[in-house]
Amino acid sequence: MKTFLALVVNELKLYSAQRGLYFAFILALSLIAVFRFGIPVDGQSTTMLEIFPSAAFLIAVLQLLLMAVSWESDQYAYRYYAMSGTSLSYLFFAKSVVTFLTQLPLWIFCISAFLIFFPIDTPPTVRIFALYWTCIPLALALSPAGQLIAAISQHSAQKNFLAIALFLPLCLPVLIAATGRVSAIFAGLDTLRYDALLLAAAALFWGAGNLLFGFLFEE
Repeated sequence: MKTFLALVVNELKLYSAQRGLYFAFILALSLIAVFRFGIPVDGQSTTMLEIFPSAAFLIAVLQLLLMAVSWESDQYAYRYYAMSGTSLSYLFFAKSVVTFLTQLPLWIFCISAFLIFFPIDTPPTVRIFALYWTCIPLALALSPAGQLIAAISQHSAQKNFLAIALFLPLCLPVLIAATGRVSAIFAGLDTLRYDALLLAAAALFWGAGNLLFGFLFEE
């Protein structure tokens, strides 16, 4: 546990040193502003607008992923721990936990900006809470997926291009499920099927990461 906590603290220091989360907030806000003021959305139904917070969140997460790929390929983040015999399973879970924690405020920020800037009727408080709660299954799915992609991409000469090429199709079902959940919440419908899809993706990515991360990281 002590080693695990040391890994988590080290990752948090990297995010702080590189201002990763700050840049993600700025990027998400910029995208929300572009979607709101650069695209004619007045008069459109709410169901046509609910893709925007999920899209802004996903692109901001991609920016964080590209930064993580750069850390690993430059041997800046965890090479010391890998060479000193630290379990790579600890490494994967520590990195995924920190990524999970950073994605929670990012989703809340995207939803808040969406509710403020877009011409939609403010839903009841219970539904707003449900919108924010989407960050839990969404981050659970994306955080291990990002670490797998980072481990694969770090050895490539075109690491950023490979990370983008893998991230977008791999996380497309997650984007669809998140958007569907947001739409269902606004419509007052049951979100169970979208929750099930997000949790299934999370279980798949966490399981694959536990099995493959060490091999991919050392390859």
